[in-house]
Amino acid sequence: MLCHALVALQTPELAGPSPLVPRYVESSSGLSFPDWDGGNTEIEFGDVDRDGNLDMVSVGDHGSPFIGTNMHGIVVWFGDGAGGWSAVQSGDFGYGGCALGDVNGDGWLDVGYGVHHNYASGDLGDQLIEVALGDGSGQSWIPWDDGLATSGETYGMFDCDFGDVDADGDLDLACLSFGCCNGWRLYLNNGDGTWTPRYSVSGGNTRPGIVFGDVNNDGHLDLAVGHEAGTVWLGDGGGGFAPGDRNLPPGSALGRSGVDLGDANNDGRADLVYVSSGGLKLWLQAPGGSWVQAGTGLPASGSFERADLADMNRDDRLDLVAFGEGEGAVFLGDGHGGFRRAAGFQTAQPGYAAALRAGGDVDHNGMPDIAVVADEGTIFSSRNRLRFFREVSEPAVPAILVTSPGPAAALRRGSLRFVDWLSAVPGGAPADVDLELSVSGISGPWTPIASGLADSGRLAWLVAGAASSDCRIRATLRTTAGTVRRVSGRFTIL
Repeated sequence: MLCHALVALQTPELAGPSPLVPRYVESSSGLSFPDWDGGNTEIEFGDVDRDGNLDMVSVGDHGSPFIGTNMHGIVVWFGDGAGGWSAVQSGDFGYGGCALGDVNGDGWLDVGYGVHHNYASGDLGDQLIEVALGDGSGQSWIPWDDGLATSGETYGMFDCDFGDVDADGDLDLACLSFGCCNGWRLYLNNGDGTWTPRYSVSGGNTRPGIVFGDVNNDGHLDLAVGHEAGTVWLGDGGGGFAPGDRNLPPGSALGRSGVDLGDANNDGRADLVYVSSGGLKLWLQAPGGSWVQAGTGLPASGSFERADLADMNRDDRLDLVAFGEGEGAVFLGDGHGGFRRAAGFQTAQPGYAAALRAGGDVDHNGMPDIAVVADEGTIFSSRNRLRFFREVSEPAVPAILVTSPGPAAALRRGSLRFVDWLSAVPGGAPADVDLELSVSGISGPWTPIASGLADSGRLAWLVAGAASSDCRIRATLRTTAGTVRRVSGRFTIL
């Protein structure tokens, strides 16, 4: 553990918004292996080996496994903390979407995935939906998947997300169909390597995108899904869901594109972003369940295909990252549902989006980075290419910000939720993090959540503490350049 006597205290009242405007350079060294082919995929950030540096994970595109490429199975690109990467692979399957989370509580990240190419002859990779336990190596994955893909799935499944929908302390799995006609599925984690099918919307067309978030601020996880039958689905706390689109405009016959959830106005309710006619749409969830269109400053049309919400400049306000046809853009949020375009990046043409992921800070400068998979080349030679764009500002002093739970969020005791933070570490030096909880406001007293954490930016937290509407998390960042603390905004434990 790093120890320093100097402690700077930051609170929401004392530490105002960061004025930083992000700047990006490509940092793709090591990402040319393995080869890609074409088609959609999904990329996730996570600290697979628990070294404090973020890694990237995918199960590949149409070329996996070994279809005109050397890509196969679960691919982990280990990050070196400075924007360099090295890949390892395991398994004889692929072409799909994935999610990262610790499903069995052993501290190691596990992977859930939906695939089209379930070609494996053994247990790992022989189902359309699976979960595999990790040990940090990226090469030894243990199937933990009994009961998955038993709810009528055929042909292929794809995008996935983990979330504790029934508030029982473990991560459940949602998975979306590979195009037509399997709809989406929700499986409950039984905690012993078995899963129970709990909810499904069958048939219909889909577009990539399935994500958990608390839309109505009741402490139960809801879903946004790229499905023609509806985009927003409200969770009942037991694994059941009800339609929540209400007054949203009708989606397309294929489902909405580029869906994501995040609290754009810090009222505790997750808001909805999606792509329409190449432009970007934001709808705020209002009290009572209706939707209010926002998004001043976002383009009404264009060439965007994917969108992602994340705080990209450490000002405690969600921003929007979009990508399509070789063009990436970062729109900084004002905390009220308005945005301004502030930064961008480019890939080679035609640059059709196969995947977008924003929000992981690989170099510990406190400013998140961006990964894209895009189709590049001519009509006769095009292939997908994974590219990583690193934000390059250099912090002068240490800083830390808890980004989740956000202001006014509601969490249920006994549920497994994520504590996320951004840390600025001068020179990218070694650092560790302590997290503490107060249920009595900004002055404490403080109860430890975890100490000496690797500075990976995320902790899976089994929510504890008395019910209170004035809860705070205090984050302490220790670096060789000094120690700093910051107290989060107010949230509620139910």
